[in-house]
Amino acid sequence: MDENKLYIGLDLSPEYTQLSYYKEDIGEPESIYHNDSKDTYLLPNIMFYSVNDKNMESDLPKKYAGWCVGSKASARRFKEDGILVDRLYQKVMDNEEVEIYDRTYQAKELLVMMLVLHIRQFTERVPERQLERLVVTIADTDILLIKAVRGLMKELKLTEERFEIVSHLDSGLYYIFNQPESLRNNSVLLFDFNNGGMESYRIDITRNKTPEMIDVVYQDLKKRINYSVFRRDKEDLDDLFTEVAKEALSEVYVSSVFLTGIGFSDNWMKRSAAVLCQGRRVFVGQNIYTKGACYRAYGGMHAAVLGKYIRKTKYTVRTDIGISLMDEKDTFYPIAQAGEEWFNTRGKLYIFPDETNRLELIYRDVLTGESEREHIEIHGLPVRPPRTTKLSLEVEFYSADKGAVVIRDEGFGSLFPSTNKIYRKEFSLNSEKEKERDIRDE
Repeated sequence: MDENKLYIGLDLSPEYTQLSYYKEDIGEPESIYHNDSKDTYLLPNIMFYSVNDKNMESDLPKKYAGWCVGSKASARRFKEDGILVDRLYQKVMDNEEVEIYDRTYQAKELLVMMLVLHIRQFTERVPERQLERLVVTIADTDILLIKAVRGLMKELKLTEERFEIVSHLDSGLYYIFNQPESLRNNSVLLFDFNNGGMESYRIDITRNKTPEMIDVVYQDLKKRINYSVFRRDKEDLDDLFTEVAKEALSEVYVSSVFLTGIGFSDNWMKRSAAVLCQGRRVFVGQNIYTKGACYRAYGGMHAAVLGKYIRKTKYTVRTDIGISLMDEKDTFYPIAQAGEEWFNTRGKLYIFPDETNRLELIYRDVLTGESEREHIEIHGLPVRPPRTTKLSLEVEFYSADKGAVVIRDEGFGSLFPSTNKIYRKEFSLNSEKEKERDIRDE
């Protein structure tokens, strides 16, 4: 690939952002620090607006004048007149506004500006290189957060092919599967310990069967292990994590363990470390997610290691959604296909019905091969000659198993204008469906 192209992975967490870029000479990502904070790769998610400093040091739009982020914002807040903005991550999920002197900002607008400035502080050091692809990995799959981060694509003038959002879990898988294969001969454990508490993921791999599958078992440990325990007594924390580790290791054979999050940054693991290290490799690192996102951004051989597997996680869609062409072979034609996380799963299809306003939707589980069918009737369309009604069918997801098929009357050119009718058929893939029912007309 072109050495002048930049492939960046960005990890957006509540308190910090991390960046990494792909180094072609060593064939792996390298974490990015900011010039005035070389001792850490954790870039604080804070912004500072200076009343006096309106100089622009780059070709960014005028709205960035006076703003700085990260460690630079932390330093200048004590030296200059201005306003510090923090907790943007949570403010986006709460759909809040932020007042800066006489101007009101949407929190999502400031979040995008903050991320642009984090990225720009690095890219200005390598002006000869152009951003080719950016993958952002996020700690929460909140729809408001996802929509806000998508604004980064427009702000950086990237196409959809050059921008993607993934979960921490997905980028964690990309990181783990780009390590030596011996580390995943059996199951793999990933523990994430941050301000909200601890979570764990057990990654089970099914090989030599069809389909080959990665099954991720999630466990929420926040009530057992959280920062209140951390502050109270580190020996208690070590004892608690030892119990958790023993429980997890007793269930399956584990080849390797990955520990990430600022909760693991202090030297408190004694007994728990001894338990984890018995017969397996253990890795501790704060940059697992950003490097996994960077592997995904680069793609190629790094994507191929996961390509042969079907991933079964709490975020991954496992159902193909389409229609029957109602021909002799009962041909299935997909609208949206399984395999990616729900917020990256979408699809669109145009059809020209003959003399019926009746459709048959098919939901096909890619793991079991089982299908569910649903007949729907589209009411309120004007009578038109056969094949002169153009309908668009689009799938949108709200979670891995809930969403809607959105049907729009597109008309047929100037001969038969669109009625602008929109029909929404919601689905829940884990619940019993009524086989015959009409859809709601919006």
